[in-house]
Amino acid sequence: MRSGVFILIFATLLCDSALAKKDFKGLFGSYRREKFTENEANSSDLGVDLMLSTLLPLSPLVKTEEDTRGAAGTAMHYATFFNVEASLTYSLIYHFQLFANIGYYTFETRKENTKYTQTDLPLFQQFEMDAIPLIFGVRYRLSTEDIVPYFGAGAGPAYVRRKGFYDYDPVRFKETFVNVLAAEIVAGLEFYFAPNAGLRLETSAFYLRVPADTYDAGGSVNQHPIINFQGNPWSIRYASGIFYLF
Repeated sequence: MRSGVFILIFATLLCDSALAKKDFKGLFGSYRREKFTENEANSSDLGVDLMLSTLLPLSPLVKTEEDTRGAAGTAMHYATFFNVEASLTYSLIYHFQLFANIGYYTFETRKENTKYTQTDLPLFQQFEMDAIPLIFGVRYRLSTEDIVPYFGAGAGPAYVRRKGFYDYDPVRFKETFVNVLAAEIVAGLEFYFAPNAGLRLETSAFYLRVPADTYDAGGSVNQHPIINFQGNPWSIRYASGIFYLF
């Protein structure tokens, strides 16, 4: 009887010691998941981006005048650019990322005539603008986690086409082609869903150094309103897409 009591006391003390040492988790293992990060944070990576974006002009890109030559004019209806973009990136000591971004930006707007009209058909003054900017710049990445905020800046050449015309008179129009400077200040986020791939969300202040220009078709200003191309517009750019690292 005494031997049984001694063995029971010894077993109890041994179990208490084991549980105290392993803090209960020693018997069943830890329930805490180890931290796992998709972002490998390599010191150098070559990458590509594919994105869709839009530009929201902060001021009118074109104005028209139906009353008097030389007046400031009335802005055409508000519209946005719809764009596609592709980038090539290269990381330096991880945090600095060089990029070369090329895009194709398109813009269209129109305004119905208020002076020269027809009772059975609306007549419009119209404007189109296409731009192909090639931006070279650098980003600075602030984190090595799966969500990486960054900021940066870039500049480069842009090929721009602008056209002012009337839907009721295909003969009269003005179309210009210029090579100008484009620049942007960028802020964004990278979100890694795999070690070599992720989503990019980006916004920027975008500047296009196009000169102001005027199309005056001659004759009656009421019938062919003067179209004033506005110069040096600033826009807010929003972009999103995927990136892949090699």
